[in-house]
Amino acid sequence: VMLHELAHVFLSLKYGLEVRQIILFVFGGIADIKEETKDYKKEFKIAVAGPIASFSLALLFLFLWYMTLILGGSEAIPSGFMTSREDIQQTANLVDQQQQQQQARNLKEIIAIISGILLYSTVANALVGIFNLLPAFPLDGGRMLRAGLIKWNKSYDEATKIAVRTGTGISFGLMAYGFITIFTGSTLGGFWFIIIGWFLQAAAQTYLQQHEISNRLSSLYLRDIMITNFIYVNSNLTVRQVINDYFNVYRKSEFPILNNDGSLVGSISNTQINSVAQDKLDEVKVTEIISSVNDLIVMDKNSRADLALKQIYRFNKNRIYVGYQKKSILDNLVNSTRVMQIKETEPLSFPSISENSKPPQIKLEGIISKTDLLNIARSDDKFKDPNDKDNK
Repeated sequence: VMLHELAHVFLSLKYGLEVRQIILFVFGGIADIKEETKDYKKEFKIAVAGPIASFSLALLFLFLWYMTLILGGSEAIPSGFMTSREDIQQTANLVDQQQQQQQARNLKEIIAIISGILLYSTVANALVGIFNLLPAFPLDGGRMLRAGLIKWNKSYDEATKIAVRTGTGISFGLMAYGFITIFTGSTLGGFWFIIIGWFLQAAAQTYLQQHEISNRLSSLYLRDIMITNFIYVNSNLTVRQVINDYFNVYRKSEFPILNNDGSLVGSISNTQINSVAQDKLDEVKVTEIISSVNDLIVMDKNSRADLALKQIYRFNKNRIYVGYQKKSILDNLVNSTRVMQIKETEPLSFPSISENSKPPQIKLEGIISKTDLLNIARSDDKFKDPNDKDNK
């Protein structure tokens, strides 16, 4: 499975696509590619690379398995590698013949075990290759189907929907076959078909939902949907003041922290508040326990909304802070920052930062949460202003 996924990774890197990680699980693996290519030729080659790798391994293991059959059936092994009576006689004074024969039998057993492993590896890799060729999205076969549909003058969006529907049909077919198999007596095999079918169906629907959400958000920019009348906490307050004046009043899970000059310092969550002992609430400043600006996702207001949602999922955050870095004479000295400033035309980078580095001066213009983005994408209207009172 790992080599199967590495084949995808190799082709992805060849075409300049960023691969974040390889995720392995019970049904196989996934090469987590940052941005899918919409070039159908590249997608087809990347998709087919996995099955080719699996079939190549299957052929290699098949050849090695055949070699063990030849070696295991050799007449030299039962006689302890002796090829004639004269040879046995010559070595009788050195090694007991029974010991040689026992060693030969042990060797045949070892070869038999190796042969079994190689045969299993042959079948397993062949099955992985065949399974992934099913035109069931998001399997390799489904991606190959989408690439073919695009070549046959289908749009990327239409081809994706057809591939997902095809995959859903195949997944229901696998589940139906599983139920039939259970009733015919093969309970374990039937359950496996049901589980695999359910997994494919869930994966296909999840992908389609994410695809549709991304499509709806791709025409929106953060400047159009961010909340500008946000509530913020001043950086000079104590934890008790923040609890009494903010968390107990507004019932939110997180607030941005701003300096007196309006620059973003970080954020404070109820989890961080709860980590402070009761007898320390009046002593501890909120800035002592906050998530610093270096740990937040800060995006330019001209960034696309679909890119913002991708970063939220990628870094497991709940919101995007919309702002810009204040210009100063020290700008060139503070460029090594971990703040995730993302522009539509720039890839996300995560440069190193030293403990003594001065944090960037971010002017906060707005906030948009994951919930806001999903609600906008799923709403019947293309866009509802989250700053409107009727929409809160």
